[in-house]
Amino acid sequence: MLFTSNNMKLILSFLLSSLLLSVSTGKDKKILFLGNSYTAQSGKFIKEIFTREGGSYELQFGTPGGKDLTFHLTDSTSQKTLKSARWDFVVIQDQSQKPGLGGKYTLGFDTSAKGLASAIRKQGGKPCFFMTWGRRDGDKRNTQVYPDFSTMHEKISGAYEKAGRENDSLVAPVGHAFSIIHSQDKALFKKLYKKDGSHPSSQGGYLAACVLWGSLTGKDPSLIRWNGALKRGEAKFLRSVASKAVRQNNP
Repeated sequence: MLFTSNNMKLILSFLLSSLLLSVSTGKDKKILFLGNSYTAQSGKFIKEIFTREGGSYELQFGTPGGKDLTFHLTDSTSQKTLKSARWDFVVIQDQSQKPGLGGKYTLGFDTSAKGLASAIRKQGGKPCFFMTWGRRDGDKRNTQVYPDFSTMHEKISGAYEKAGRENDSLVAPVGHAFSIIHSQDKALFKKLYKKDGSHPSSQGGYLAACVLWGSLTGKDPSLIRWNGALKRGEAKFLRSVASKAVRQNNP
């Protein structure tokens, strides 16, 4: 092949473009979510906000229903996924009742939180605990422990905050955001849940995603522009609550 001046320019241009593409791809922040249906049902909002609000993120989810941190610590699929990449953040979420139940359940949460945080760091990542929320009317299966939302929230949030301190990890205070709305707007609070009083509705999923975005990016959730399918004023208020929860948790 005869290398003319024009040929050399084309080759150099191609090599430069390839290099720039490689550099750009290398800047993608990788975030893995290991949880259950709470994370899964917030997932579409998480994906949309991280996609729409700038930055370059690669998100992956492992969210089989009803599972806890012990499952993800011992499950071959979860562990294979964790070891498959060098993650910037790994967000971990426990089963909704266990962290605050006490006894073997809280012990299991503490032990698995420590094990997962250690495994995440071995992959070069930063652990982030997804603090879940109390159920709307408390837990009917555990009324002595969780008679109402406020009691359940206090115990659940306390367990997550303790895990964050003991494992030098981030905590995304989604539960605190639910609690702020509970104290300010009971009607909107009820709208955060699906009919089962446990899983997040569109409002609850959007709120969770805003808190997670603020916790992982360090940016103010009130600056998020996307409203989803929510009314503009409602979405704006949810963002302001997410912002307050993140600020209070990371003064």
